[in-house]
Amino acid sequence: MPDAQMEAPVLETPAEVLQLEHWIYGASPEKGYGTKAESAGLNGPLYQRYLGNHFTPVRVEKTASGSTVIDARMIHPAPANDEVLLSVLGRGAADEYNRPTIANHTVVIPGGFLRSGRLTLTQAEAAILDFDRRLPKASGRVEPLTVRLSSDTVPRESPGSGIRRYITRAAVDTLVSRFLADSHGRTLLLCRGSTHQYRNELLYKLVELLHAGGEIPLFTAISDAPTLSAMNHFRLAISSRGVRADGTWTLLDASIDRPTLQPVRGRAPVYSRVAEAFGT
Repeated sequence: MPDAQMEAPVLETPAEVLQLEHWIYGASPEKGYGTKAESAGLNGPLYQRYLGNHFTPVRVEKTASGSTVIDARMIHPAPANDEVLLSVLGRGAADEYNRPTIANHTVVIPGGFLRSGRLTLTQAEAAILDFDRRLPKASGRVEPLTVRLSSDTVPRESPGSGIRRYITRAAVDTLVSRFLADSHGRTLLLCRGSTHQYRNELLYKLVELLHAGGEIPLFTAISDAPTLSAMNHFRLAISSRGVRADGTWTLLDASIDRPTLQPVRGRAPVYSRVAEAFGT
């Protein structure tokens, strides 16, 4: 009787690794606020101009006390190279006078990988947080961030999957209609009683859902109410309570039961993607 044939071992294909440029903005002793560290391959002036003068757009009442939690995320498009800037805002080390400070760690993400779902904002954030844990006092030239891309052969979650835990479909449909109908409109999304983590996750899911496939151009967004001087740098701000804003802003409650705007004609694929994210 012939020997049974041995099955050939299955070789795993190594995951594709992507290097991401990044920089850290914060306070340095005797120098004040500025760029503290940046990766060697970063062209700082090319990207930092998108953040203008709002690197740390946190309200005064949150900066005055070192015990107040600062944990927010910002999104800025960098269209010159089809890239996305993700900024993680948090507490920095106290300055030389023991005053509380704010730190901004920003990473540059290729837009194509984000739209395809091979790289998520959550993965990019994890790379930032891991770097900060390993090198809490990083300065000067630093290594780029490393992330592993999802394989094209592995099924991925649809954009915005799980978003129903944070916001109603009616609110998302309204936001879609507003973005499609007014390319310059600003929306203040109210999520009453929410936590920082809740708003950060909602921001990621909204950006990935609306921008998937390039259906809606990437927009500036922040997961907390920014300072009044920085408000108009954003098209979407997510807040746990009402904030002062001028007449160019539209308030949208995350818990509404029915859309407040009619769907925009000819853009059915966008609304279909929202329906898919809500499992309907």
